[in-house]
Amino acid sequence: MYPFFSRRQLLTSALAGASSAAVFPRAFAQAKKPVKLLAGNKGSTSALYPHFLKSPVVDVSSLEISYVGSAPGQMQLQLLSGAINVGGYGALGVAEANLRGADFRLFAPFDHNHSSWIVRGNSPYKSIHDLKGKKVATLPINTDTVRQAELACALNGLSLKQDFRMSYGPALVSLALFERGDVDAVIAIEPNSTRLIAKGAREIVKVRDLWSQATGDSSLFLVGWAASDAWLKANDAAAHTIARAYYDINREIVRNPKVVTQPAYLEALGVPASETRAVELLPQRIADITSVDWGGAVFRNIEKQLELAVKHGLIPYRPAQPIYTPSVL
Repeated sequence: MYPFFSRRQLLTSALAGASSAAVFPRAFAQAKKPVKLLAGNKGSTSALYPHFLKSPVVDVSSLEISYVGSAPGQMQLQLLSGAINVGGYGALGVAEANLRGADFRLFAPFDHNHSSWIVRGNSPYKSIHDLKGKKVATLPINTDTVRQAELACALNGLSLKQDFRMSYGPALVSLALFERGDVDAVIAIEPNSTRLIAKGAREIVKVRDLWSQATGDSSLFLVGWAASDAWLKANDAAAHTIARAYYDINREIVRNPKVVTQPAYLEALGVPASETRAVELLPQRIADITSVDWGGAVFRNIEKQLELAVKHGLIPYRPAQPIYTPSVL
């Protein structure tokens, strides 16, 4: 037989339940998923994303986000160590890490290659071949910017390490070396390349143009959002939310490039509003390198990068497992 409850007992039970819900509302609400995402250092395009993630452009209400400061070259190490769950990584970097035992997968687009070979406006250099034996500054050696610069040089009959006197370091350090006259050229990334050009420096060539000249491909995928395969499988809903948010941010930048000239975004990019020419150039240059493709064309580009990286000795062989997945986004 079922137990009999009086009306008084049922009302008392209901009121107790309502009281508990009022006192402990978190216990009755769906818990947010904690995730650790990178907050790019000031002066990099990745610095834009924490600001966008707090905007109406995306819905990340199901996530409890902790931001971890990072920079090109550092974010890859943070992903390896578990200090962040999701970070920016390029195809060659993921391949290199996975050949050493990692299990990373690219699962959403970030950006196309946005590095440029830049010299002073009054310099005599017309091409990268003219810079053989000269001092060139660029990002840390473990970045995908450098890996792709090495590959682009190899495709054009040069060795980045052997044909140039390279100086590797954080983006702002490379920028300072160039502006002080300590190096002859800099392989700069956005927004620093835009700032230099606005001040009168000359862009000899974009790395993606070197790639295009050698391969016929019109674009060069640089970095996607990556996480370990184990994390993606254990956090599939959070991974989808993150992938969708980053994709929607990129789409907003492409649709409305001038959004990056808003004060908060200029501050993140490290571009003073007083640099009016840079501010004028920035929207289109940022939109041009922002990726909203995550399908066959990008995957073929990644496969070609791996094929040519093996051919030119940047990696010994291709990883046995795919380094990207189309299923999360």
